[in-house]
Amino acid sequence: MDPISDSLQRRRIIYVSHTTPCHRLPDIFRHAALLSLTERTARGIAEPTESEEHFWGSADKKGAFAGFIICSFMPPWWMCRRHDEELAIILLDSVTVCTVPGTCYCPVNSAYSEYPADDIKQRSGIEAFDACFPNPDTRMAGNAEIIVPSAIPLTAFRGIVFCDQEAQDYWFPILREIFSSLPPGVKPPQPIQVAVRGLPGFRFPGDYAVTRRVRL
Repeated sequence: MDPISDSLQRRRIIYVSHTTPCHRLPDIFRHAALLSLTERTARGIAEPTESEEHFWGSADKKGAFAGFIICSFMPPWWMCRRHDEELAIILLDSVTVCTVPGTCYCPVNSAYSEYPADDIKQRSGIEAFDACFPNPDTRMAGNAEIIVPSAIPLTAFRGIVFCDQEAQDYWFPILREIFSSLPPGVKPPQPIQVAVRGLPGFRFPGDYAVTRRVRL
């Protein structure tokens, strides 16, 4: 077995996650993938406002990781608390995401100055993966991040957690319509779970509240 797959199995990590504003979900479904900034730009996808962007800590890091998607082992509550708009946590198949060639692993939030971009880009393979955890068996990884190149296909999607019922009521019918129009080959092998506030191991912080709602 691949050593990273083995580590995931030993730690009983079935899913990892990516958190995004809900109004980004339609483009994600239309293109059948989570895409890096580089890929989104190439496809002419409109970018979020500055307040909705991933916080990199510096312009240099933003540029250095334009070709990557940021995922996490645990929901990034710090990120949720920085946002006032509707958010969704996308649950992804852990093996699919963590074994993508070129994936890097940062044991802390990648925006921290403690880990420069060039250093993070060298942190691939099983040693870097396991360094995200305090011991060989735990699934708890704090704010460690998984930095995946280029794209994560819709086939890796396993669930969507909406921040509240109003967000699910508005966005889920839109996603369902887009999903129904996609060819079978780009769809996940199993139904995508949908929930409000949380699924086991993946939930929003209790003090996160929506104060701004974007509508199409």
